[in-house]
Amino acid sequence: MRAIVMSLVVAISLGVFALPFDAAADCGDRTDMSSTPDGDAVAASGVSLVSSLNDGAQQRFIVQIGTALPDGTQLFVSANGEPAGTMIIAGGIGTLDLNNDSALPAGTDPVCAIGHVWVTDANGTMLLSGF
Repeated sequence: MRAIVMSLVVAISLGVFALPFDAAADCGDRTDMSSTPDGDAVAASGVSLVSSLNDGAQQRFIVQIGTALPDGTQLFVSANGEPAGTMIIAGGIGTLDLNNDSALPAGTDPVCAIGHVWVTDANGTMLLSGF
């Protein structure tokens, strides 16, 4: 009897592990952004992060940069060719933090599909870029 129960437990466990898993629905990724020559001139470096949980019910897109630009400088973030938002430099750091608690901007929903991200200054000069 014990052997039959153990066989059933093993069979059910193997069946559960064999179920399909939709990995495209959820994601988590960090991308180091590359500085352009204009970005190098202002010591720009940065990362972009995406995460999605529960089949996209919780989505987050973050871009964080460090730079020698003065406090109060406004920078613009684009994702997939669409404006995603702005950040203000304070203490050499700027952060754009978006989530789907409210509507995500075009180009960022779903966050798992974000490809090209870049940061520009007010003149449209690209400082950082990442894929």
